[in-house]
Amino acid sequence: MLLCAGLAVAPAARADPTHVLRMATQVPEGTAWAREGKAFARDVEALSGGQVRIKWYLGGIAGDELKVGDRIRRDQLDGVGSGGVLCTQLAPTMRVTRLVGLFRTREESAYVLGRLKPTLDVEFTKSGYANLWEAGLGPEIAFTRTPVHTFEELQSQRLWIWDIDEVFGAGLAELGLKTVPMPLEAAGRAFEEGRTDGFLTLPTAALAFQWSAQVHYGTALQIGFLSACLLVSNRAFDQLPVEAQKIVRGAAAKFQVRMEDIGREQDQALLNGLFKRQGLTLVPVSEPFRAAFFERARVLRAKQADKVVPAALLKRVDDLLDEYRRAHP
Repeated sequence: MLLCAGLAVAPAARADPTHVLRMATQVPEGTAWAREGKAFARDVEALSGGQVRIKWYLGGIAGDELKVGDRIRRDQLDGVGSGGVLCTQLAPTMRVTRLVGLFRTREESAYVLGRLKPTLDVEFTKSGYANLWEAGLGPEIAFTRTPVHTFEELQSQRLWIWDIDEVFGAGLAELGLKTVPMPLEAAGRAFEEGRTDGFLTLPTAALAFQWSAQVHYGTALQIGFLSACLLVSNRAFDQLPVEAQKIVRGAAAKFQVRMEDIGREQDQALLNGLFKRQGLTLVPVSEPFRAAFFERARVLRAKQADKVVPAALLKRVDDLLDEYRRAHP
């Protein structure tokens, strides 16, 4: 669902050059995510005394994440705040976060990402980027026209998913879910026209893109957990003075914390009453339904070892999750 960051450098002939970080994102204007991105920009400009400025391109006006990646390579943009897809392309280890049913809470996702961060930093560097942060955006659940009470009913729904999220989409198909991959901007119209039965997305994204106003039901089953990343190309980042690099990283760390806090706060508000006041009913998930889904997801992940992600990586993540769950029963 989400951010893009970019960077341009003023002509070298200027005595005191200003570095403009050009930022592109799928995040719509007016959302909490967009407000935090702008706060990050203000922090960077203020702390650098105007030496570094950030310019955001919101709402996907720079294209989807694959297009943004291409524009960074052509020096039209300099970085990306990715809603996950470009992260997984630039740092292959991050593909593990798109396996269906892997995480069950935000805390599990954060714990595993924290342990994988050194590896992710190396992979992003090799791909030509400075990794400012990666952050969990929250659980992906099904928002539908009709209520879903069983795994079989979930399989019968035609659910929109982001068309460029190939790892997640392939896993859902293996589980027998009927997905309809489309661009973000086509999702709402497809539902209105009856070409889909709902959306598989974050609660915060359902609100941000106004899909929650279209559907009638949400199924509180954590089918996936989406993680984002904020990156700046090495080409652009290396041109910043060392002190400016520290300022950008420091402001980005604050941005990451706020993104995670806002996601947690909004999820709690939406799932604990706000959606209901908007006319959306949250359908409780029975234990048999939950158990059936997670068992199928576990079997699927075993099949994906060395096909989607290396078996050694999957084992490491499983071990980390076991470690976390023993400490937090």
